[in-house]
Amino acid sequence: MWRMVPVVFSILLFTMGSFTQGLAQQPAAGSPKTQLLLTVEELQKRLQDPHLRILDARPPREYGRGHIPGAVNLPVRQITVVRDGIPGMLAPQERIEAVLGSLGIKRESPVVIYDTAVGVRATRLFWALEYYGHPHVALLDGGFTAWQAAGLPVTTDVPPVQQTPYQASPDPDRLATAQWILEHLKATDVVLVDARSPAEFRGETAGRGIKAAGHIPGAVNINWVQNLTQTAPWKVRPLEELRKLYLSQGVTPDKTVVTYCRSGMRASHAYFVLRLLGYPRIRLYDGSWLEWGNGERFPVE
Repeated sequence: MWRMVPVVFSILLFTMGSFTQGLAQQPAAGSPKTQLLLTVEELQKRLQDPHLRILDARPPREYGRGHIPGAVNLPVRQITVVRDGIPGMLAPQERIEAVLGSLGIKRESPVVIYDTAVGVRATRLFWALEYYGHPHVALLDGGFTAWQAAGLPVTTDVPPVQQTPYQASPDPDRLATAQWILEHLKATDVVLVDARSPAEFRGETAGRGIKAAGHIPGAVNINWVQNLTQTAPWKVRPLEELRKLYLSQGVTPDKTVVTYCRSGMRASHAYFVLRLLGYPRIRLYDGSWLEWGNGERFPVE
C-alpha cells in the first residue's frame, strides 16, 4: 500500500548551466537543498528547455488523466525486477539503459522527477538514476498536487520522444547488500537508518510475506513521513528541522549511512533527504527487510 504513497521531489535552477553544474556534484554537508529540489514555479519556467526531461512516476492511469506538459511516464515497476524471490529489486544495467533510452534521456540530460505529492515513488527513481550514474537528477517539491494547487497548466498529450542510446555507469558506493551490512554491523563509522513505521521497527508486525519481526541490530528508526510537512501538498520539511532530526538519532555526516525499509521504497526517501542535507556517504539497502527478515543467517533485534 505504501508503494502508492505520493512522493516529494525536485530541483532548483535558474539557467541551464547552473542547473547541470549544481546537479553534477554532491552538495557539501550543510549546503542548501536547492541543488536537488525544485519548486513548481521554477519548473514552470523551464518547461521550454529542450534539454530538460521530466519524469512522471505515477501509475499510467493517473498520468493519462493529466500531467505536467512535456512529462513522460515512468512507473517504478519498469525499473524493478524480482531477484532471488525478492520483488521490487533494482533492474540490471541493460534494462535501465533500455528504459531511459526509450524515453529520450541522454546521460547529459537534466532530469526532474515528480509524483502525486511527496512520497516514495519519485525518490525511488531518484536513487535508481543516481546509482546508475546519472549526474543531473532532481525532484519536484510537492509534486503534481503542488503543481495543480498553483494553477499551472496540465495536459493529457503524450510528448513525442526520440529514442537515444543510454550508457549507465553504476556507482557501487550508493548500494548496500546484505553481506556488506553483515560485515559492518559493529563498525562505529556506519549507521543504519530504518525508514519504516515505529510498529515495524519494534517488531509489532513483520509485514506480509516476512518471517521475522524487528530490525537490523544497531539501527535507528526515523519514519520516512517525518521528512515531510504535515499538510497538503506535503513538501520537504525545512532543512534545519531535518538536520536536527537526523543528528538527534546519531546520524552524522562523518559516518556512512545505510537506509533501509521493507523493500527499498521508503528507504529511498531517507536517502534523498540525506542527499539534501549534504551527507557524503549514503547507501541504500535494496533488499531491505524483505531480504533480511526472511534470511536465516541475518540477526534481528
